[in-house]
Amino acid sequence: MRLHSIRLRNYRGITDATVDFSDGVTIVEGPNEVGKSSIHEAITHLREDKASSKKASIKDLQPIGVDAGPEVELHLTSGDVEMTYAKRWLRGQSTTLSILRPNPQQLSGDEAHERFSAILAETVDVDLLVALDVAQGESLDQAPMAQINALQSALSESGTEVADHDAFLEKVEAEYAKYFTKSGKRTGEYRSIDDEVAAAEEAHQELLVRSEAMDDLVDRHARATARLESVREQLSEAVEKRDAVEESVAALAALRSALTTAEESAEAVARDLTLANEARERRVTLVDDAAAATAAVTEASGRARALEAEQVEKDEAFSREQAGLAEAQERLGALRDAAKRTARRLARTRAQGEFADLGRRLGEIRIEDERRSTALATIGSIDVTAADVERLISLETDVRIAKSAKTAAAAQIRAHRLGETQVRVGEVALGENGEEEFAVTSELLVAIDGIAEITVRPGASPVELDRALDAATTALERELERLGEDSVDEAREQAQRRSDADAEAAEAASTLKALLGRDRREDLETRFARAEAMVASGDKDAGTEEAEKPETGAGADTERASIAELESALSDAEAAVDASQSAVDEAATRLDTARTARDEVRVDAVRAQTSVQETTAQAQRLTQTLAEAREAHSDDALAAAVAQAGERAQEAATRVVEARAAYEAADPETLEMTVKNLRQLVVSKEAQRESDRQEVDGLTAVIDDRAGEGIYEKLSAAEEALESARARQARLERSARAIEMLRSTVLAHKEEAQRKYVAPFKEQIERLGRLIFGPGLSVEVSEDLEIASRTLGGTTVPFASLSGGTKEQLSLIGRLAVAALVDSKAGAPVILDDAFGFADPERLAALNVVLGNVGESAQVILLTCQPERFASVGGATTVSLG
Repeated sequence: MRLHSIRLRNYRGITDATVDFSDGVTIVEGPNEVGKSSIHEAITHLREDKASSKKASIKDLQPIGVDAGPEVELHLTSGDVEMTYAKRWLRGQSTTLSILRPNPQQLSGDEAHERFSAILAETVDVDLLVALDVAQGESLDQAPMAQINALQSALSESGTEVADHDAFLEKVEAEYAKYFTKSGKRTGEYRSIDDEVAAAEEAHQELLVRSEAMDDLVDRHARATARLESVREQLSEAVEKRDAVEESVAALAALRSALTTAEESAEAVARDLTLANEARERRVTLVDDAAAATAAVTEASGRARALEAEQVEKDEAFSREQAGLAEAQERLGALRDAAKRTARRLARTRAQGEFADLGRRLGEIRIEDERRSTALATIGSIDVTAADVERLISLETDVRIAKSAKTAAAAQIRAHRLGETQVRVGEVALGENGEEEFAVTSELLVAIDGIAEITVRPGASPVELDRALDAATTALERELERLGEDSVDEAREQAQRRSDADAEAAEAASTLKALLGRDRREDLETRFARAEAMVASGDKDAGTEEAEKPETGAGADTERASIAELESALSDAEAAVDASQSAVDEAATRLDTARTARDEVRVDAVRAQTSVQETTAQAQRLTQTLAEAREAHSDDALAAAVAQAGERAQEAATRVVEARAAYEAADPETLEMTVKNLRQLVVSKEAQRESDRQEVDGLTAVIDDRAGEGIYEKLSAAEEALESARARQARLERSARAIEMLRSTVLAHKEEAQRKYVAPFKEQIERLGRLIFGPGLSVEVSEDLEIASRTLGGTTVPFASLSGGTKEQLSLIGRLAVAALVDSKAGAPVILDDAFGFADPERLAALNVVLGNVGESAQVILLTCQPERFASVGGATTVSLG
């Protein structure tokens, strides 16, 4: 049997706790009253008591103040059956049994209880289960090993069966009974004397037992007193350590406060430095702006004066040119009309060219826009992205990895064809002398033509590999379902279509951008419409302009001309006007030039005056602002403030570094864990001191009460009476020696056979015990498979006379020896609740080695409130409660 885990809910003081057990040694540790013994108790109740039980031990499980029934759920394997068995008592009673393998099944109620009991009866020796389960306070008692069938089977397989001496021995005992009782007392014709001896022995034995009980009380009192003194010393030491650490905690708080103060100070100084730098930078900017404004005033004033003088000259020139132009105005009008007609024709022709260019350009723009819209529609219809494909590929890889792991964990078949007979493994045919390896992950057929067909089925793969494969497959299927795709290849194809559409849209957008340039499409459409209207208007006016025959040769063509021809005609017309009316043209030109020069100078003069006013006002404002700022804080003061703030910032940063180093040097995390542990240690030691004190007081009262009975004086008188009776009895012993010798001989032969039978058990006890007591250890094992005596250093001591610690260690070693001898499949876990409490540190270290050794072949569960006692058990798993 192997226990995997146990869960307790609403069980005594446990609200909800789960403990997982390893196949080797599991140490369940926690302070007193946290529920360790409840685990041991719960397993027994789960096995023995129905959910409907109302006995007192079940009622005691009900947690105080909680309206819920106590629950226990145990996950275990017994034989080949893995199952989960759970019960709830008192409130909402229930019993459930879930068989996980080999044949899954779910049962409930009394049917589940009976089925669980039947499985235990079939797969494990219940007597062995009880013998290896040691409750708190039972570690001094030896287990009844003789009735354990599993141990008898193991001894029969490894040793010699006991010969059948019982029939002959019964005859010898019948004859022997005429003279002696089984304890060696006389009987028959010697009844009178033997009755007297028996009475004396009975009186002596009763007083001897009472004196031994008195001795046991004295020993217990001495041990309890020693424990109390030890606990007091430990408590005093713990209090001193706790107080010292509490002082360190207070010092740590001061260091934390100093660090916080230093950090806040550094932040304030950093703000001051920032403000000082900003003030200095504003002053430098203000000085530069004021100087630039003063220079601008000087420059603007000089330019304004120069423009005023130039304006007077330009006004006089304009007046002269205006008079000359008036004289030739009439002749100029006719020539201008002719030039206008030619210019209109040129404008219409240019509009026709622009109309054609814009039409072609807009056509290309519309094509690219439609191409981009189609690509965007494709993108909008596909949800699968490249990132989705990458995620699917990753999930598909996880599935392949899980399958590979399952394949690697599966059984492997190596097939080698010998001879010419065809051999097929699954779908693979082996060639001559061919050799292949196959992983058995599903049913596999091995066919040898005309000879045999062999079907190989896989065993149960590790649960975690199946779970990993199921999880990876489910994740991949969910992602495919989310994306609406049937396979990774389809998703990759959709993602590629989307990627192509992305590229198409990007290319169309880039082409549109190139076609538009800096223009907007709306502006191009407007220009196109305007050119179209101008062309249409030009066609209507063409007949009218053809009817207007100009008197000059320029523009006389009735056919539509090109832009170059029209430009040439316009140039000829203007040249003709200039040639025939040179005076008018020259006057007009000079007048335009004079007007332009006059207007430009006038505008420049006004602007210059305005600039002088603005720059003067700006310079005055900046100069005033600078003066006021310097009156408040000089330039040197601002620079000094920056330097001082920088020094303070450096000092503050240094203080922060020093404070943080001091705080971290105190190791606050370790200190916090240490003080918490010491506080808990003081509480636990105080509780232990009170418990030990009460035990000492109780034992003192019992010893004082029994000391007044005079047990030792009564024992001495009984011994004298017994010796007198035995002296009279000795005279009759000669007549019984023959039968006694015969009986001794027969028993010697029987004991020799018994020694051979129990030899493996004896050897296992001595093998484990020598790790604790040394190489000179040997034990005597009775026919009832109990340790009768211990021999060490040549001294043999009966088991009953050994110290409490030695009794406990040998009793538990006996149980561990049984666990080591019994086959692991038919065995049971060794459960030790607060064991080895009497062991000193040296023996406890050796016991750790014993437990680690037994844990390699048997399951061992240790329940303890002192985990340090088992800290050196090799391969142990520790579970903490509380």
